[in-house]
Amino acid sequence: MKKRPQYDIFLFALLATLAFLPMLQQHLGLFRTKPLNGVTEEKEMPQWTLEAFRDGTFSREAEACLGTHFGFREPIVRLYNQYLWDAYGKTYAHDVVRGKDGWLFYPQNVDDYYGTELLKWQPSVETARKNYDLEVKYLNWTRTILKENGVDLMVFLAPEKGFLYPEHLPSRDRDTTGFNARAYFEEKFVETGFPCIEMTRWFQQMKDTANYPLIPQTGGHWNFSSVYAADSLLRYMETLKGVRLPRISINEWHEVSKYDYEADTDLEQLLNLMRPICKRSALAPEAKVHIETDAKCIKPKVLFIGNSYFWRIAHYVPLHEIFEEVEFWYYYSTAYFGEGFEQTRKVGEMDLLERLLDFDYVIWFTTGNQLYKGIQGFAKDAVVELCVDDSILMPYARHIADSLQFDSLMMKRFDTLPAQDAYASLIWDAHKIIKAHPEMIHELRADSLSIRNSEIPYARYTKDIRKDTAWMAALEAQGFLRTATLPMMLRAEADHIMQGKALYREQEVEIQFSLRCQKEVKELMERMRDHPETMDIVREKAEKHEKTLEKALEDDATWLIRQKYHLDRCRLADDPDAIIPVPK
Repeated sequence: MKKRPQYDIFLFALLATLAFLPMLQQHLGLFRTKPLNGVTEEKEMPQWTLEAFRDGTFSREAEACLGTHFGFREPIVRLYNQYLWDAYGKTYAHDVVRGKDGWLFYPQNVDDYYGTELLKWQPSVETARKNYDLEVKYLNWTRTILKENGVDLMVFLAPEKGFLYPEHLPSRDRDTTGFNARAYFEEKFVETGFPCIEMTRWFQQMKDTANYPLIPQTGGHWNFSSVYAADSLLRYMETLKGVRLPRISINEWHEVSKYDYEADTDLEQLLNLMRPICKRSALAPEAKVHIETDAKCIKPKVLFIGNSYFWRIAHYVPLHEIFEEVEFWYYYSTAYFGEGFEQTRKVGEMDLLERLLDFDYVIWFTTGNQLYKGIQGFAKDAVVELCVDDSILMPYARHIADSLQFDSLMMKRFDTLPAQDAYASLIWDAHKIIKAHPEMIHELRADSLSIRNSEIPYARYTKDIRKDTAWMAALEAQGFLRTATLPMMLRAEADHIMQGKALYREQEVEIQFSLRCQKEVKELMERMRDHPETMDIVREKAEKHEKTLEKALEDDATWLIRQKYHLDRCRLADDPDAIIPVPK
């Protein structure tokens, strides 16, 4: 009985520790926890105000913030998810559907198989057919124009997990009122002669002989099986141009002892469970992939546009050994390029016409369930860029912009802008509307292709010029003399090619003079740095025009050298054929 107070003290201390430990973990991070997978929306603690407190905004936002930042959140969430999974077979992961035998699927894979995916993306079956037919027409027109300029466009459809392993899908009723987008597009491609590879049927045949899943049990993407698809793609690409490409060689097979996070358990990781799901199938073996080439092989420039199935091919196959250049536009949004695809840029910020003509192959790379969305804007953008030049586009754009001026809600956006700037913004909006609905242009409503963008020759010549480093260096030198940017010089050189005039790169005397002038600019900059009063003036200019000091210094030195040799009279914008006054 005397020990009871000690027991109470111990119990109180234990409860207090448990109560305050999450708070200490939140602020001090005493223990390292495994982060949750997936995307977590970051919430910040709101600022307290009397108004926010009265209307309940503060309490709601504070609760949301604390719900994502409390101590030991990660293991607690995993423990709760494991409880729901084991006891009820449920998950709060919206991108994962639990199938039979511990198999996991993306929701769109399941809905595609049971026929319920179509109306998620299309208002009706009739509208879907109309939209898809238009997409196929625009794809064929795009292919025709690209083919005229040495570029082959094709479609590659990766296998679908739901159709490959339907026996593991959850049981549902099939909706027979719609149709399958993959089958519909493939039928239209066959009818129109559009080149397409469809991998689901081939993988269904491979499934009968393979002793491992071609798409993992708890993963959403293919594994080493993607290498076989890549080899088939290369062989198909050869037939399009009648050329020989490097070959994929597979050897040095080895068993895999554990699952690779990216390939085999990406869906399982989204569940954030305490323990792994029991795998009922063997892991896919892997092998070393080598590229074989010979003197007859060519290495083309290839653009892939599509979904994440591409990444597994890029993981296993050294694509930069097969292609001179390979670029991937992920969901037609972000462009990945360079060694290891480490460099990125926004597709919308690029010159689509120039980029498409810069490749030897353009491959729309996707899976069948993605086709319910159509071609995600690519076919429409491409057909406008390749078919329509400003002489046709601008009257339509101005007509739309004039109509938008009667929309009071639209015009409120431009209340603070001058009238000229507001109208320019409306023209920009009109261009976006036309790209979303190319059928607004009379010539694009026809059944046959009748127009081409007059800018195509410029893009083609620019493509050839960019391949020649000496030519590019000559144009940079000429740009200095003529106060022109490199894109301006590229355009002017293309004009000279088309008009049969002497090329800027052939003016050796001018190019040497430009190099001499640029050397004088650097020497003058060094002398200017030695004069504090001069640098004070340059510094004031830099601040006024929001330039770096180095840029302002270079601009001043360049201006002085141009004045010295009267180059201000030779601006490209004023006279593309101006004779440079080279001193004797």
